Amino acid sequence: MKPKQKILESSFALFREKGFQATGIAEILDKAGAYKKTLYDHFKSKDDIGFEYLNYLSEQQRVVMLKVLAKANGMSDFIEKWVNFIVRNQRNTSRKDCPIALFSGEISHLSQFDSYRNKAVHHVLDTVETCILKFAPNLRQELVKSLSYELYMSYLGGLRLYALTKDRKVIERMKSQMIASAERLIKG
Repeated sequence: MKPKQKILESSFALFREKGFQATGIAEILDKAGAYKKTLYDHFKSKDDIGFEYLNYLSEQQRVVMLKVLAKANGMSDFIEKWVNFIVRNQRNTSRKDCPIALFSGEISHLSQFDSYRNKAVHHVLDTVETCILKFAPNLRQELVKSLSYELYMSYLGGLRLYALTKDRKVIERMKSQMIASAERLIKG
């Protein structure tokens, strides 16, 4: 593996496990088995790695949704499979929440991340729109956009509440709410 890739993978693992603020350059270098010079050959600062992390998170979310979309038999089935996949993958981490939301909350006071955070969120919203259009290709654009926001807000809120309560019923309510929203707008 190339040094830049080692640094990114090590950084991403540490950011996910400990958070951006709690992760130091020395830890990243130690985990990657890299030297400071190597890091600075590829990145100006830890912020640059954070920018890459946001891009990575939004692209990973897109990949997951498109994989689930390929196996879904309708919008309700897509929502069910998407949420189940996310929850299943969070079993191995202590930080149970949407990774983009976790990271964004942690860096919300750092203005240098604003455009990257917005780009990541819009990348996910665009992917949600793609998924909606597979099952409702004739839905008016403003309804597609409205539903994508509604689904993503329910998803973010549901995962956050689940992270706080560890109550599995929250996930079931979130899925039901998302499915009801989709059915209301698609059938309406």
